[in-house]
Amino acid sequence: MTIRRKYSCLMCGQLATVLWIATLLEGRAQTPVATSSRTTASDKLEFEVASIRQNKSDDAPQSNFSLDSGNVYFTVSKDDVFTPEGGYFSATNQPLWRYIVFAYKLTGTQELALRFNFFAGLSSSVPGWVNTERFDIKARVQGKPTKDQVRQMMQALLADRFKLAVYHETRQVPVFALVLVKQGTTGPNLLPHSASDSCLSEPASDTVRADGGLPVVCGVIAHLAPSAPGRTSFGARNVTIGLLASSLPTQTGMRTLSRPVIDQTGLSGTFDFKLEWALESDSGTEVSGPTFQEALKQQLGLKLESQKGPVDLVVLDHLEHPSAN
Repeated sequence: MTIRRKYSCLMCGQLATVLWIATLLEGRAQTPVATSSRTTASDKLEFEVASIRQNKSDDAPQSNFSLDSGNVYFTVSKDDVFTPEGGYFSATNQPLWRYIVFAYKLTGTQELALRFNFFAGLSSSVPGWVNTERFDIKARVQGKPTKDQVRQMMQALLADRFKLAVYHETRQVPVFALVLVKQGTTGPNLLPHSASDSCLSEPASDTVRADGGLPVVCGVIAHLAPSAPGRTSFGARNVTIGLLASSLPTQTGMRTLSRPVIDQTGLSGTFDFKLEWALESDSGTEVSGPTFQEALKQQLGLKLESQKGPVDLVVLDHLEHPSAN
């Protein structure tokens, strides 16, 4: 909408005077000021060219760029080869929620609240097609942007083509508070991250998962190979306890944890950890190993307490099917 105003002749005269003075000042300038659409802090980062197409094939999702938010509970496709080519971004057959999670770096709790009406008090009204319809996005920008800059570009692209608008909202809801079993002490599998660790910041291939030890990539929580059948395991290097807490419902399965988890350990900095426990058997077959709650205490020195607490949500305010290329 364009707002039009009527000016009096007096105001017209004042405007002419201002323009005359500005012209004189411009003439005195000896060195022109260089401007760039991509260098000022207030500018919005955007891809230079981008295409979005719906994909109705049965092909496996692929990406040349790791679409993680740190909470990598899903299995990375063996076909994914994360080889960012400067400013070229290519992802195919991905549901829209994956792009939203990547763009806004959603926590595990925020992702679950976006996709499902599961947690009490955290229901959402996201259209079903956000989870079911799949899209190819290919985009390019000059230079070698950082991952966080690409996130901002994806935000701008989603806003432009899907008319996506979001806002943050904090709600007081039933939660599990993650606390230390013994103040000042962590378990044997929860250790401060070493500053000398040379782990990768981005996977070069299918390396988000690691067999046996911790993930090859820093900053992401991923499933790991368990030590025995009937068990499950996940771990991370160089992550905050806040990321660990918010990821627990997605990593364990919502049947194990029916509430969001918030960090109340008081631990600062980043940590390496590995957690393994025996899965509950639907058939009644007994599986050797600790339960999730036992493993949490024995291996990480942490426990969960029921209470009410604040949970930050990213809420979809508006969304449409994408406009044509």
